Amino acid sequence: MTDFLHAVQNGSTNLWLFIPAAILLGALHGLEPGHSKTMMAAFIVAIRGTIGQAVLLGLSAAISHSLLIWILAAAALHYGNQLNAESVEPYLQLGSAVMILGLATWMFFRTRRELHAAQHHDHAHSELFVLDMGHGKLELSVFEEGVPPVFQLHAPKGERLPAAKDVTLETVRPDGARQTFKFVAKKDFLESTMDIPEPHEFDATVAIGHGHHSHTCRVEFREDEHHHRHHDEDDGSKEFQDAHERAHAQDIAKRFGGRAVTTPQIILFGVTGGLMPCPTAFTVLLVCLQLKKVTLGFAMVAAFSFGLALTMVATGALAAWSVRHAEKRFKGFGETMRRAPYVSCVLLVLLAFYMAWHGWRGLNH
Repeated sequence: MTDFLHAVQNGSTNLWLFIPAAILLGALHGLEPGHSKTMMAAFIVAIRGTIGQAVLLGLSAAISHSLLIWILAAAALHYGNQLNAESVEPYLQLGSAVMILGLATWMFFRTRRELHAAQHHDHAHSELFVLDMGHGKLELSVFEEGVPPVFQLHAPKGERLPAAKDVTLETVRPDGARQTFKFVAKKDFLESTMDIPEPHEFDATVAIGHGHHSHTCRVEFREDEHHHRHHDEDDGSKEFQDAHERAHAQDIAKRFGGRAVTTPQIILFGVTGGLMPCPTAFTVLLVCLQLKKVTLGFAMVAAFSFGLALTMVATGALAAWSVRHAEKRFKGFGETMRRAPYVSCVLLVLLAFYMAWHGWRGLNH
């Protein structure tokens, strides 16, 4: 840090060699206590988020971190040396604590509402997915009675169907193959314009566009292996037990695959994670601005935030990857995941109090 400041002041021509060091410093900064890793991992587990959502979280945190450092640097130039990252950080910690506590409260009541609805779910409708799309609920099913299988979207009583042109559905099969389906309006439902190839074993993501943002919801379709097995009387009791357990596992996966989180909510959560300015990055930018080296200052902060994003994205992606693979490999994991969001809420509340405590200590020193 001191070497870099001396190099800037002396007009060294090798300043750009500090860019890799800034990236590394940003990554290490993300590993420090209290920099959103717990918050992001808890959020991803609670919503059973995808790797793409984890990337969005990390990028939002990095961008908000860069913008915050620039705002602080501009304010420091305007008000002189009275403003620095250390003096502002306690207020940002208190503000972040309030936001995290609010998000934890939202997650708690959302999870309780969905669990309550799941307890009243009729097992006779296990092939029907009820999707909470943010602006309303939809029912997704595969219709194949006398016709090639197609997706159908119905609106529950009291809900409205979206416009067919705003709806898409993408399937991802175990081998990674992807297919996108569009919809057309029928009498009182929407139907996919293409048939669904066999086998019906894939992850399906429904997306509905609303102006400049969209709502997505992921569900899992799995083939019922029970119809492909032989019903030998010698192990009939075990066969029934396995099929019964599979049916419950599929039902659990369908209930919790339909948890929708909007893109703005994910961005807001990521922005909250970026409200922890690094004093080192702030000082570097301030020196660069004072010496009229704006381009270098911008590059250093961007490199620092890129390193921070790598840590945040890796944390969220690891959480998303772990959840998806665990629910495929471990028996009963889906049932455990029913209560996991409550654990995530507790972690977020503890993190909020931890940040508030640090912010309060900073104000009293």
